[in-house]
Amino acid sequence: MDISAILPVNMGNDSSSLNDDFSAQTPAGDNIFSKPLGARTFFRTPSNGLVLASFLFDPKQKFGEDHFMASVTSDWMHDLREALTKELLDAAQIAPKTKNLEETIWDQMTSLLPKETLAKNLFANKETFETYTKMLKESVTKNFREEEAFTQALRDKAFSFSFEIAIDAYPSELGGSGEKRAKGDQCGVLTFHIEGIPDGKIPETKKEEEVDKAKEEDTTSNRKSKKRKTEDGATTAKESTKKAKKDTDAQKLLKELALAELFKNAHVESTKKFPHTATQFFEMVNRWFSSTVSRRATKLEKDRNRNPLYH
Repeated sequence: MDISAILPVNMGNDSSSLNDDFSAQTPAGDNIFSKPLGARTFFRTPSNGLVLASFLFDPKQKFGEDHFMASVTSDWMHDLREALTKELLDAAQIAPKTKNLEETIWDQMTSLLPKETLAKNLFANKETFETYTKMLKESVTKNFREEEAFTQALRDKAFSFSFEIAIDAYPSELGGSGEKRAKGDQCGVLTFHIEGIPDGKIPETKKEEEVDKAKEEDTTSNRKSKKRKTEDGATTAKESTKKAKKDTDAQKLLKELALAELFKNAHVESTKKFPHTATQFFEMVNRWFSSTVSRRATKLEKDRNRNPLYH
């Protein structure tokens, strides 16, 4: 019996299609995600370790016919979880993912027959009822033990795991550049990475190098690069001014509400903690991923409309 049958779990089923997300185009026919996109987030464990969740979409990464593809799954987050479960747990710790004949028969009867019929004709018989409840308890126990072991492994183990999904609907022409794939090439891969860091040391980012690299990719000449840097510098100054004004407005509002001192002396709780179960973790990661992709898509579209270099 699948764990989704006994727990209120809906990982990824209500999320949009990855093919739709990453193959999105502007009205002019340019790919919104024509350049690599990535992000990361951390969850703090009870032992002060970290679990890192990150992703990278590379529109130029090639994939083959045997690659895991976005078009063949309706629940890619569930597939990612299953793959990671096999990586972190022993086979004996993993609950069966398919139903045996007895479970299938009972599943059909309990779903097709009216409750009154079941109560009067089947469950009224003590032996039959005990057979059913025994089977149900065994199935629930196996799934519960797997969830428990998987949650513990995510929290405490040191591991590094990547899961690749080919965005097989990604358009063949790269937006805005006129660059086309070689004949027969299939490109566009989303890599989702999850890592356990028991010592709690956060990997340092190289922000300046990443910014410089992004600028080099966005420009086609030294003149355009210089112009871009000037524009970026002006934008940064404007954003800093806006932030300073925002902070001032926030402080002013706190004073008006007589909350300034209360906020100042309050204990601040802002660390994102690892949830109680692995299921909750994947639900949170799925929501973070969807929000991040949506936000980046909106920003890229605004940048494209505002900046003539994209046209």
